[in-house]
Amino acid sequence: MADGPQARESTASAADSGISSADVTRDADEVERRSCPRCDVEPGSPCRSRSGAVAGTYHTGRFTKVPRLAKRLRVQTPADRRPGQPWRPGTPPPAPVDSDRPAADIRIGYARCSSLTQELQSQLDALEAHGIDRDKIFCEKISTRLKVRPAFEKALATARQIKAHAPHCRVILTVYEMKRLGRDASELTALADHLTAHGLILEMLAGPLAGIYDPAGPGRMLFAFFAAIRNRAGSNPRVHPGRTGRRSPQRQPRRPSHRYH
Repeated sequence: MADGPQARESTASAADSGISSADVTRDADEVERRSCPRCDVEPGSPCRSRSGAVAGTYHTGRFTKVPRLAKRLRVQTPADRRPGQPWRPGTPPPAPVDSDRPAADIRIGYARCSSLTQELQSQLDALEAHGIDRDKIFCEKISTRLKVRPAFEKALATARQIKAHAPHCRVILTVYEMKRLGRDASELTALADHLTAHGLILEMLAGPLAGIYDPAGPGRMLFAFFAAIRNRAGSNPRVHPGRTGRRSPQRQPRRPSHRYH
């Protein structure tokens, strides 16, 4: 289903105001931790318009509950929450953790490759070797250029639901490496912030940031740095070592000259 005009307006307004998509997502996550006194929406969902669609902006009485947003004139609904489309309840934020209950780690795996000719088995083997049951691994063959990745959305939804029902557990989204999540630096950073806002943990098995992602201190800065490098590497065409990217012009065979005596 194509995004409606409100979704395009939401993206354009955020760009015009100088707010990055990562900041828009972070603001929305904080607002959605609270209920809305105007449309009676519970925490975990965007605001609802009178027509029953996702509102293009959050209602003032709701976002002013966030101290750092209290002086804003408006707070945009992120485009990925589909403003203008029929409203549906989201996943409620996790309940407060009881410190007396023992904590446990619950891992959700995600594996992806870009084309049908590529294989997924090596990623699946690595995730299973890490202790993730096969029925908790979501996989698909799809390009990161597509905004909607069904298996990835299911993995996120499953992780959020588990966290809501088991707030005392650490719910970890595990991937083989960073590029399985995407190539765009801002998209990767926004995703990491989204997971943190919902109490979820990101883990990578390989690559420069192998291990548990730390959103505090230098962890977020390093994540953004390597995401930017990944983005730059993905935007440049691959050139075989020792060759230039420009193809040398082929010489046309010379036509034999005919001399008349």
